[in-house]
Amino acid sequence: MPLDLPTANTHTIASAAAYYYHNYYYAQLPPAATPTMHQNTTTQRTRQIGEREISILLWNTWLLPGPLSDNNTHARAAEIPSHISSHDIILLNEAFTCKSIIIDALRSSHPYVATLPRRCWLWPIFDSGLVVLSRYAILEVRRTWFGSRKKWDFFAGKGGVGVRIDLSRRYRPDTNRTSESNRRPILSSYSDDGDDGATDFTGYDDGDDGDEEEEEEEEEGYMPKTIDIYNTHMQAGNSKSEHSARHKQSVQLGQFIAQNSFRASAVILGGDLNMGPILESVHYADDMDAKERVKAYSTLRERSGLEDVKVLVEGKGGDINRFLSRGVRVVSVEYPDVPVAKQGKGKGKKLSDSDIVVLRVVV
Repeated sequence: MPLDLPTANTHTIASAAAYYYHNYYYAQLPPAATPTMHQNTTTQRTRQIGEREISILLWNTWLLPGPLSDNNTHARAAEIPSHISSHDIILLNEAFTCKSIIIDALRSSHPYVATLPRRCWLWPIFDSGLVVLSRYAILEVRRTWFGSRKKWDFFAGKGGVGVRIDLSRRYRPDTNRTSESNRRPILSSYSDDGDDGATDFTGYDDGDDGDEEEEEEEEEGYMPKTIDIYNTHMQAGNSKSEHSARHKQSVQLGQFIAQNSFRASAVILGGDLNMGPILESVHYADDMDAKERVKAYSTLRERSGLEDVKVLVEGKGGDINRFLSRGVRVVSVEYPDVPVAKQGKGKGKKLSDSDIVVLRVVV
């Protein structure tokens, strides 16, 4: 059963998390195949010893309840895992429903999972729709819920979820022990006191209290290294109240990242930000709307201490689904084609109404 640890400061909890983590089983999985995608023109440099290239996929999956999307969410969710499993870290937005289908389907390759649930069982109606899945061990989880949400976003518990990942450890299922459905990473419960919650990775729930010896394997030539990754979905809309909410969210999220990752050497934020660094975007209603969104985006950059990841793919520079980073070397930003459904009522239609974005970085 999950271990209930006492509440601790997120900066000091790393040592406790590391203690539990280094007594459990991680090892190298075979490298995943890389699909052909549209890449930007960033030049790859020679990788140094100890560096690793990782791929981070961001996708707004449009898994709203049936009547609010296409009445085909269950069938679409079932097809999503096969299109994203090759990436190291997966950030999902709008997984309001059917998220368990994706999580369960990827348990053997991405067993480390973090979400941002509702703070109260009764309200808001929907949770954040945020999911983080990782091949690599999650040492800590941090959460924040936006204090300002307007109009339709008032019904969803939007915010941000951050994870600290150890890039020197990958999970490899042990088929000689318990079944995959029973052997799973677990996270201790998070605190509801205040806006921000912290959770640390506590190991595996094997359903077994025996003293069997665990194995640990370090990747040759690769020293332990961590990266902080944040996932968010911010305020939509172009009304005055929605602009105000997005600005407040930018301040809150920026401060949340700065406070929790000020010592981190590598940080990445990804999500449907509903804003970007330039005025040109198909998502903006008019010039005033564009200016307000760019202003809020600048606030997020300043408060978080992160820099915009420039997109050199033609027509995508103003995309609202994007990344910011610090302390990593960007290799490429790619836009794979959104797959079409092969079954269900939506057969032949795209699995989502949003772009897929893949960020490849060297850490």
